[in-house]
Amino acid sequence: MPHSLRPLLSRARTAWWWLAGVWLALGALLAGFLSWDREEVATREREHLAQQVAIIHDNLARQLTSINAVLARLADEPVPAPSDPVAHQYLNARLRAFGEALSGVRTLSVLAADGTVVASDRPELIGKNFAYRPYFQATRDATDPDTLIVGAPFRAVLDGGWYLMLGRAVRGPDGRFAGAVMATLDPAPFLTLLESVRYAPDMVTGLAHGDGVRFLMASELPQAPGADLAQPGTLFSRHRDSGASTSVLRGSLQPGDDAPQVLGALRTIQPPELRMDKPFIAGAVREWSAVLEGWRTGARWLIGAYLLLGAAAAAALRLYQRQRFILHQHALALAEQEAQLQARWRAAMQATTLGIWEWHGEGTPTRFSPAWKEMLGYDEGEVADEDHGWQDRLHPDEREQVLALLARHLRGETQLYEAMHRLRRKDGSWRWVQARGRVLARDAQGRVTHFVGAFGDPSEQGEDRLRLDRLAAQVPGTLYQYQLEPDGSSHFPYASAGVQDIYGFSPDELRANGTLAFERIHPQDAAQVSQSIDASARTLQPWHDEYRVVLPGRGERWLSGYARPQRLASGALLWHGYLRDVTDAKQQALQLQETERLLKHLMNEMPVGLCMVDEQGRIYFRNRRFLDYFGYTEEQAPTMREWWRCAYPDAQYRTQVALTWSQARAQARAGGDIPVHEYRTTAADGVERTMAIGGLVFGSHFLATFVDRTEQQVQSELLRKLAYMDSLTGVANRRHFDQTLQTEWRRCQRSRQPLALIMVDIDHFKQFNDLYGHQAGDDCMRAVAGALRAALARPYDLVARYGGEEFVCLLPECDLAGARAKGQALCEAVRALAITHGGSAVAGVVTISAGVASQVPGEDGTPEALLAHADTHLYRAKAAGRNRVDAGAPPLSNP
Repeated sequence: MPHSLRPLLSRARTAWWWLAGVWLALGALLAGFLSWDREEVATREREHLAQQVAIIHDNLARQLTSINAVLARLADEPVPAPSDPVAHQYLNARLRAFGEALSGVRTLSVLAADGTVVASDRPELIGKNFAYRPYFQATRDATDPDTLIVGAPFRAVLDGGWYLMLGRAVRGPDGRFAGAVMATLDPAPFLTLLESVRYAPDMVTGLAHGDGVRFLMASELPQAPGADLAQPGTLFSRHRDSGASTSVLRGSLQPGDDAPQVLGALRTIQPPELRMDKPFIAGAVREWSAVLEGWRTGARWLIGAYLLLGAAAAAALRLYQRQRFILHQHALALAEQEAQLQARWRAAMQATTLGIWEWHGEGTPTRFSPAWKEMLGYDEGEVADEDHGWQDRLHPDEREQVLALLARHLRGETQLYEAMHRLRRKDGSWRWVQARGRVLARDAQGRVTHFVGAFGDPSEQGEDRLRLDRLAAQVPGTLYQYQLEPDGSSHFPYASAGVQDIYGFSPDELRANGTLAFERIHPQDAAQVSQSIDASARTLQPWHDEYRVVLPGRGERWLSGYARPQRLASGALLWHGYLRDVTDAKQQALQLQETERLLKHLMNEMPVGLCMVDEQGRIYFRNRRFLDYFGYTEEQAPTMREWWRCAYPDAQYRTQVALTWSQARAQARAGGDIPVHEYRTTAADGVERTMAIGGLVFGSHFLATFVDRTEQQVQSELLRKLAYMDSLTGVANRRHFDQTLQTEWRRCQRSRQPLALIMVDIDHFKQFNDLYGHQAGDDCMRAVAGALRAALARPYDLVARYGGEEFVCLLPECDLAGARAKGQALCEAVRALAITHGGSAVAGVVTISAGVASQVPGEDGTPEALLAHADTHLYRAKAAGRNRVDAGAPPLSNP
């Protein structure tokens, strides 16, 4: 391996190590972010499912409490004797009244000790014997008379439907079993409840008996009741075996390895005060694959972008290093060529009879040819190259003028340094010389980097031209003079032999016709070159340009030229300059520019926001997604300090973010990765977004990444709101009401203000459903809810669906008289809807009954007691004939 290539290869290996390290660090950052995001998705889903089963629990527990209260009241009364038809008729009427009042009850029946139905709200059941049914046997065998028997789901004899029985034993005066009071649950209201908590197409909600028999299920693909869920390894069995009231588990609903995996929340419904012999199990599950579908899609996109970025970065680095290697090889070749040219130049200086001297700018030695030393009578070793005393050898009469002419030329004010003067020889005599010189090269600041001069005998000017041609042949490119006549014609008075390689024409051809050179210029560059020459002619400023020529057999080549203009006495313009071929260097530069453009484009199109910041806090790169996130154009892109103030306008929150970010940066100094945190940012247009911001530290710089989490947060907030809203009516649900009641109770207790409740029930709603169907019943419920909500004018009043067809209104800072008046207004508002109700025994339209209670909260009362008072008054209003308000005094009727 050549020694000159070792540093280049070492730097190349280091670059690959850096790229691999950065790529792996980004991969670790991406893996960490995806793992964190997956856990966040699963956690949110667990919380949502637990909320939904809590809603089912609360609604079902209340209905079971109401049903149990009715059964207990009926169980306290003796079973009428078969010989007492008046008692049977009275009992049947009471059962019908209770059946209409209870939501979710299809049938109420009283059975004798032998299992024969002696009274029922459905006459067709009277006289039938159900002693063979397990639910009757369980009621008969119960040792505790207060036990609420929960029978397993069964298929009915009359219509073949699936139902579930609740029962309590009736004891005789001697304490023996005298019969049973049974309530058949109507699946329709419970199925409506299960449907109302579903928020995704794949979601399944269900209700099962404590023994594992499925009673109801709401899903896109409903299944028949009666399936056994209590099989080993199922979610039901794992929840029941855990003994917990609520479980959120991942597993399968059915046994077997091929059963689909689901995420489910299960809750046991068995209020202690009901003394249920068997519980209900409510469940809400989603397919695990559906829960993670959105996450998987985003992960695939991010991983694809990560792999594409790695491949593109590797390809770009490989191309960049290849170009660097080629440029290095080219530089070595140019250095070798330069050394050869210098050797030839020295040989030329040794061979010529002219006194040649060469200078490469301030701080460099001046070299003198042997002929120069011989002209002044010195031997080769008597004048060193570093000797600057030639200026002291100038004749005093010409010294000032000669130095002034040379200084003007070095400043670029003249095209050629030319003077005739005397120099002092070694023996003290003076010799006339013809001095000529030219600056051949300058640096970017205009300082001279190469000057060549010659001293000749004034009589030898004819030979000087030949010697100049020989010297010019040793210089890369060509030296030339280009003359533009007033009539527009042009020629090259002088061109060195190198012009043959530059334009493909001999010096003699160009001396005769200068337009031949312009015929070689690339058509796309011809106008540019003409304009630059015209500008130099107008201003007499130096001409410099880079352009392409097309040469026969060689194709397209790049040229770089420099020349100074001089106006002649004839009015013509004469340029003195040089041209050189820069094709190889130009092509390498263009390839490097294309590589850099490709790398920048890939980072600019990344699907996440990116910005790079140096140790002074300057943002020196930001991609398009970063600008889109924060509402800037490329021209408006802020500094780091400006962005910080705009993104976090609140000073207190900005201080908190600065502390969190500093701690994250401190952690990254050890591992490289800046941990991801969520921040609340503000764009230039004032729009707030939640950003997951992390990054990577490399050296004293860092790369920050931005992922927009705003939409996900909005969806979470929407789901949270849905958990507190009744999906059918659009008013608050039971959970929302329970929380608000507790809050308002404490507030009114502190302020010593009254708190009022109005319990509302739609009259004969079961008959409305039976007559017009469940769809019309749902429409009726929504209309009544809207009327109640509209009638509550104060913003802090609350109307909520309490369960079934019952609603409750919460009125803070309202006494009993005001609540009674508001209840009357609610009855009138519902009646004004004029919804036809042909099955109502009260009126021809839908009406409501209302129970009112008000109390100033104190230490001797509870919210539950206030609610119980309102519920009692509601039952009084219904018992008094419905369509009225009861506030504890004689109820107000509504004819």
